[in-house]
Amino acid sequence: MSEIRQDPITGRRVIIAAQRAHRPRQFGASNSLRQDEPCPFCAGNEAMTPPEVWALRDAQTQADTPGWSVRVVPNKYPAVERSVQSSAKSDHLYQAEDGVGAHEVIVESPSHFINLDALGAAGFSNMLRAYYERMRALKSDGHWRYLLLYKNQGDRAGATLEHVHSQLIALPFVPREAADEIRGAAAHYAATRRCIYCEIVEREIAADKRVVFDHDQFVAFCPYAPRFAYETWLLPKSHAAAFEECSQQNLTDFARALRETIIRLNRGLDNPPFNYFIHSSPTDETSSAHHHWHLEILPQLSRAAGFELGSGMHINSVAPETAARLLRDTLV
Repeated sequence: MSEIRQDPITGRRVIIAAQRAHRPRQFGASNSLRQDEPCPFCAGNEAMTPPEVWALRDAQTQADTPGWSVRVVPNKYPAVERSVQSSAKSDHLYQAEDGVGAHEVIVESPSHFINLDALGAAGFSNMLRAYYERMRALKSDGHWRYLLLYKNQGDRAGATLEHVHSQLIALPFVPREAADEIRGAAAHYAATRRCIYCEIVEREIAADKRVVFDHDQFVAFCPYAPRFAYETWLLPKSHAAAFEECSQQNLTDFARALRETIIRLNRGLDNPPFNYFIHSSPTDETSSAHHHWHLEILPQLSRAAGFELGSGMHINSVAPETAARLLRDTLV
C-alpha cells in the first residue's frame, strides 16, 4: 500500500506510491509498452484492465467486453487504495498514514483517440456523464472527504498512456491546493456575504478583456493571475458548489462549453499538452454558499524551472488578456 507523508515544516502532504513506477509507458525513451503492443484501453482488450466498475454500453453486451462507449475501471497502479481503515505512524517529527482512498480511470472512448476533441459532441456528453456518475457513487460511499477529477493529455502533461482517459481520486481529507482555495473563498464570503467566484464571473463578463466565450450557462476566461500561459477556467454562471449535483441540462451545457474550449486551445496552440481538473466542494459541503465548482485547464507549453520550484511562484510570459484574445479569435 502507498503511504501519505506530511512535511514537518510546511505540513504539505505527499503520496509515496512506489508501485506506480511499474506503469506501462507509451511516451519517452524509457518505453516499456512498445507502440506495436496492444493498448489496454482499446475495445477488445478489456481483460488487460481490472474489472469495470461502471460503463456506458449497449444493453445487450456484458461487462468487460466490447460494446461500450465510456468505461471506468480501478487504476491498475493506484496512488491510493481502498481499505477499511488507515493506520497512522508518527514520532515527534515525522507523520505518515496509509495511502487510503480510491483511484479510478475513466476511458473516454473505445477507439484509440489521442486528442480529446476527436470525441465529438456525443463523446463529450458521455464522458461528463461518467464523471458525474462516478463522483456521485464515491460521494455516497461515505468514506471520502474530497474527490478530484483530472486529465493529463500528452507526455509533457504527465500522461503515460496516450489513449484518451481521465482519472478520479477520492481522499479522506481535502488536499492542500483545494483547501487553500476553499479557505480563501470562505474568507471572502465572511467579509462580503458574496461568493467570490460569482463576483469574478460578473467582473470578467463586464470587462470582456479576458473572456474567451460567454454562453447562456457557462463562461470561459483566462484568469487575472494565471500560473500558465493560456490557462483557462470554465465556470457555471449560476452559483453551484458541487459538480456532482449538476442537473442533466447543466451537464449538457457543460459538455458543449468544455468541447469548445478544447477545440479553441487545440486550434489556437497546435494541440498543446494540457492538464485539467475539476475543483468541487468537499463531499460534506455540497450546498456551500462560498465555494463554486469549476474546471481549470493548464496548457503545458513550458516547464517549471528553479524559480518556480524554489519559490512556489510562477513566471508567465503570456498576459491573460493576450491569451484570451487569441483563443477568442480562433475559429471553431
